[in-house]
Amino acid sequence: MHSAAHPVERSTRLSDGVASPRLFPAVPLAFAAALGLLAFLPPVAGHARLTTTFVATALGLVGWTAWLAWRARATGRVLALELVPPQKSHYVQGCVQISIYAYWAMYWPKVLDAAPLIVGQMFFLFAFDGLLQLSRGRHWRLGLGPVPIVFSTNLFMWFKDDWFAFQFAMLASCALAKEFIRWQRDGKSTHVFNPSAFGLSLVSVVLIATNTTHLTWGIEVATTLGLAPHMYAWIFFVGLIVQYFFAVTLMTVSAAVVLYVGNLIYTQVTGVYFFVDTGIPIAIFLGLHLLVTDPATSPKSSLGRILFGGAYGLANLVLFWVLGGLNVPDFYDKLLPVPLLNLSVKALDAFAKLDAVAWFARWEDRMRAKELNYVHMGAWSAVFAAMFATGFVEAPHPGNSIEFWRRAYVDGKPAAGRNWMKMVGTAADRGDPRSCEELGRIYAEGKIVPANPGAAAHYFARSCELGWVPGCESVARHFLEVGVAASEPAARRAFDVLEARLSGAHDGRAGFWLGLAYERGQGRPRDVAKAFACYAASSRRGDLGAAQAVTRLWLAGLGDPRELPFAAPSIERAAEAGDGPSQFLLAHLAHAGFGVARDEARADALLGEACRAGVADACAALTANPRWQEPAHVAKR
Repeated sequence: MHSAAHPVERSTRLSDGVASPRLFPAVPLAFAAALGLLAFLPPVAGHARLTTTFVATALGLVGWTAWLAWRARATGRVLALELVPPQKSHYVQGCVQISIYAYWAMYWPKVLDAAPLIVGQMFFLFAFDGLLQLSRGRHWRLGLGPVPIVFSTNLFMWFKDDWFAFQFAMLASCALAKEFIRWQRDGKSTHVFNPSAFGLSLVSVVLIATNTTHLTWGIEVATTLGLAPHMYAWIFFVGLIVQYFFAVTLMTVSAAVVLYVGNLIYTQVTGVYFFVDTGIPIAIFLGLHLLVTDPATSPKSSLGRILFGGAYGLANLVLFWVLGGLNVPDFYDKLLPVPLLNLSVKALDAFAKLDAVAWFARWEDRMRAKELNYVHMGAWSAVFAAMFATGFVEAPHPGNSIEFWRRAYVDGKPAAGRNWMKMVGTAADRGDPRSCEELGRIYAEGKIVPANPGAAAHYFARSCELGWVPGCESVARHFLEVGVAASEPAARRAFDVLEARLSGAHDGRAGFWLGLAYERGQGRPRDVAKAFACYAASSRRGDLGAAQAVTRLWLAGLGDPRELPFAAPSIERAAEAGDGPSQFLLAHLAHAGFGVARDEARADALLGEACRAGVADACAALTANPRWQEPAHVAKR
């Protein structure tokens, strides 16, 4: 009697798409169990918070399954699954995406490390999507739909291990948007948004609003794709496969043309490059092949697809500029516009049917659809060949130089400061010690971005740690002048390096900063005698600050006058250049006859110049006593 009421329960033939209730709850529990099992395998098992995320997510799926089973028993409903034949749009895109991962992983090992995490996301989305369908009162149509969604999402955004729960939340938003945000198109109900693009855009908005990009590997994902040589060519070739099967070429070629022309115009007008170190960033190039070209959520008319792709290219240009101006990571430029463009597809197809542009459709009607797609693919191949041959993509780019953007900044070129900082930051992230020190100076000066003493201290310490002595000097300077160091060990390490350098025959300001540390008792025990010795070492090598310190301590009765002849030349040069403090000190040397010939007239003149330069002690000396009330310990020669 039960089988008569629900005849579908008797069938287990799945090849023809017949549903089977015998697969519930086995299938969702199997996916949940597989997800949970990953929590006990590397790399998840080695990270407590990530393990908790996987276990909690798996238990959530189990709980959802149990709730559905309880509701089904209470209402007499049969929960059935249906295996559907693989759709070409799913497995073709999945294979293309896998090929990109495989090539990328050869040059960025973290891709291979993330493979178990991607597999876990697959288990999650298959179960989540199916349970969502069952919760909505339908059979679970089990196909390959989640595969391109997971692969596409991970080609653009990963959350770091501590925050990986948001990766599952992002995938859940993809499935929810596909299920709930729908409209009628050509008489059929279909989802409005490209699922993966919707999830990526939603998360991007949240990350921008909360200033939490650092929770993701988004920037690294966007830049490391370019580590693989000829990745542009690889994306182009595998993109042709998608274009062959789904006739989406026009969106790619129109986006690329807009980006190409926009770049050329910008360079002609400004003399610098729009996308800093490349014609089209590799992640944007990937986006215009595999993110904006979803046939289900893009226009069906050729003219609509041209406008759709062109709008995507223009949006990338605008967003790159706007986000950079707001100091927001510009890798979001390729992610934010797709859902807005998805909303425009009806309007674009309607526009393509207007009489004013009907000639375009009539021209295309002269060819069969497959032949027309060959023409479009040929046009795109010609455009890419032109970009490749002219070095617009692939070839070494003139903007891929820190020095280029440093000069452009000095020359006042548009956005040169932030692009210079971006280039320096990229090199620093790759472990270049000079770039770490340079980035620290940018943060310390606060001219390009607001001053950030903490960030400056971090990059100075990193530079010193990597063996760059000027970085150690910057650690000492920042600590002594601003009072900020990355940590106590970082400050000690820097002073240790400077002390070791002082014992060798090296130039530089090591002695000055080390002397200041000993004189003040900051970073070193207070020891004025040792401070003087450090100052003297650098003074003998021509350091002005050290020479001034030697003279200053001598005036205070704390130094050895035999060092004054070595200090005097540096002070004289600075005094001749108009440096007030040097004029004040040289006046004392000339007045006392130490280090330079005694010359009262010169001394008086120098003191007057120092006073006019704003040295308060010089003005006070002139006012208080014509002979300046010289220190008692200074005996004239």
